[in-house]
Amino acid sequence: MAPRGVKEFLRATTCASRNDRAAPRSIAVMTGGATTWRNWGRNQVCEPAAVTDPESELEVVEAVLAARTAGQTVKAVGSGHSFTDTACTDGRMLRLGRLDRVVGFDRDASTITVEAGIPLWKLNQQLALRGVALTNLGDIDRQTISGALATGTHGTGLGLGALATMVREIEMVTADGDLVRCSEHEEPELFACARVGLGALGVITKLTLQVEPAFRLHSVEMPMRLDEMLADFDRVVTTNEHVDMYWFPHTDVATVKCNNRTDAPIRAKQGYKQWRDEIVLTNYLFGAVCKAGQLVPSAVPKLAQFVVANIGRTEKVDRSDRVFCSRRLVRFVEMEYELPRTEATATLLAIREFIDDEALRVAFPIEIRVTGADDIPLSTGYGRENAYIACHLPTGTPFERYFRGVEAIMDRVGGRPHWGKMHFQTAQTLAPRYPEWSRFQAVRAKFDPEGRFRNAYLDRVLGELP
Repeated sequence: MAPRGVKEFLRATTCASRNDRAAPRSIAVMTGGATTWRNWGRNQVCEPAAVTDPESELEVVEAVLAARTAGQTVKAVGSGHSFTDTACTDGRMLRLGRLDRVVGFDRDASTITVEAGIPLWKLNQQLALRGVALTNLGDIDRQTISGALATGTHGTGLGLGALATMVREIEMVTADGDLVRCSEHEEPELFACARVGLGALGVITKLTLQVEPAFRLHSVEMPMRLDEMLADFDRVVTTNEHVDMYWFPHTDVATVKCNNRTDAPIRAKQGYKQWRDEIVLTNYLFGAVCKAGQLVPSAVPKLAQFVVANIGRTEKVDRSDRVFCSRRLVRFVEMEYELPRTEATATLLAIREFIDDEALRVAFPIEIRVTGADDIPLSTGYGRENAYIACHLPTGTPFERYFRGVEAIMDRVGGRPHWGKMHFQTAQTLAPRYPEWSRFQAVRAKFDPEGRFRNAYLDRVLGELP
């Protein structure tokens, strides 16, 4: 029987996680007459001067025009799953959660048109009902589709680009209150940039996405030694459709998850077994380990050994989105960098050396993924095959020393930070890393010359408009 204190701790952790499932991903509460907004990771907070929850494109237009009349800036926000202050504003905040409908489906063209505020989990359900799916997804499905696109959210797979590469048409409200439609054939420059637009070009209201017939994935996840994973890295990522790797700091253990298409029937855990493995072990128990590490940082290496000792081989066949996406009930703060694929293994070893030299205590595993190149000006995947290395820490853990050290390593290989995850870059340091930086800036100056959609984050990473 567990000691009373341990049982109470686990019970409190479990209750908090259950409540989190029902809670909104971002929070806006009234405090002293003002609305205080916080993101999912609880590391960003702001007090917008006004908050609007539009239910139609017309109401978005009206909100932008009202902000213009009042001399306010405008910032659209979805689920608040970015860790940067990209959604923060002291002007007018537009919460898009009520714009969450499917408005068109063209089976012949294999496209679906949705409102910008639909969360990925709901979009995946709607796609499944129609017998179609997105070709690729990230491992979290709580974001709105527009928020995921704006920050360059990606999945994994060497032959595949970010989610933005699936966009075929965009409708958005620009700074003048105009409703503009753009695609490869209509306002092509705006379309090229707005697919990963950081919210700097307008408020997206509708999106048309390319889909394909629904498919199943065969997923195999297994532990292996870190040196084995690194030695086999190139073979694994070139011979599997989707690969997701994790290394557990303070150990020599990594896990490799390979997902490949299959015609085999669904074979996945259900009921109690699914709840035990995907909720209790992956979330509640891991959350308890993170809490223990925050209370006693010196215990983190031993806790890491405890975690890896309980990792085994898992295998399942399921609908694609159920394999791609995982439940994440433990709150964290994250930094993720894109870098050339050829630099991935050496960079991970440099991070390991940095953690050891600085005697850091890192309770979260480090994630490694790969994607293909794309042609979107501010996409982190622009023009090269990519590796992504993501570092996490539990919410409430001081992260700056760890993240700044990792960023310095990424700077040496020309790394590009994920726009929705923590970084300390500025427009001056970012511009040389994007060959079409000036192209995006020209579109921004044309469609938002007065900076209606600016905020502190955009001033830092894009520079202030004249």
